[in-house]
Amino acid sequence: MLKKLIVITVVFVMAAGAFAADEVTVAAGAGYRKLVTEMAAYCEKKEGIKVNMSFGNLGQVIAQVKASGLIPVVVGDKNFFTKAKLDISDFQPIGKGKLVLAWRKGIEIASADEITADKIKRLAIPNTENAIYGIAGTQYLASSGLAVKVKEKLVVVATVPQVNSYIAAGEVDAGFSNLTDTMGIADKIGGYIEINEGYAEIPIVAAFLKESEGSAAALRLKSCFADAESAKIAKKHGL
Repeated sequence: MLKKLIVITVVFVMAAGAFAADEVTVAAGAGYRKLVTEMAAYCEKKEGIKVNMSFGNLGQVIAQVKASGLIPVVVGDKNFFTKAKLDISDFQPIGKGKLVLAWRKGIEIASADEITADKIKRLAIPNTENAIYGIAGTQYLASSGLAVKVKEKLVVVATVPQVNSYIAAGEVDAGFSNLTDTMGIADKIGGYIEINEGYAEIPIVAAFLKESEGSAAALRLKSCFADAESAKIAKKHGL
């Protein structure tokens, strides 16, 4: 009976190990939730793997990655990952991030410099230290000379989705976001315009950490992220 129990236990452990080998965890900036979710669903179907996901501002994401040691893939700004000194094995390019200015229903904005107008009383921006588009928005305000003029209007929130949520609810008049997340709520806001200058280029990548080496699921995910269908998904989401 004991021998039979040992055999059953060994088989169970081996089965659990095999299941785990087909799983990979991906963390990403919250502004890319819809993009990563769609790419993950496609890759799960194509590669026969399970993709677990975690989202937050990149500061939170990187802290989670460093603390757990269990997240082998991170999606977001390549430059941010490099500065964070993550132990990265390789990068898989996904696209180029784009800053946008979005506004609530009931007002119209023809150009970004209209954020100085009286109709804009509250201007949301993602966390200016840990969110890519908070950094990009801050760079744009500085380079355009608008920073001092809108300083008293700024409302700092944690993530891009929170900016868009505030705009959709009418809690702020406008805000800086990314094209990817804003496209997903276009019917709930007044509109948006792309800002194509005044901030550093934002290369969006999947960073494969050292933890991904030896993982069959991570290798298959990387191959999937590099294929033509994933490129179409990225383009669909504004990258």
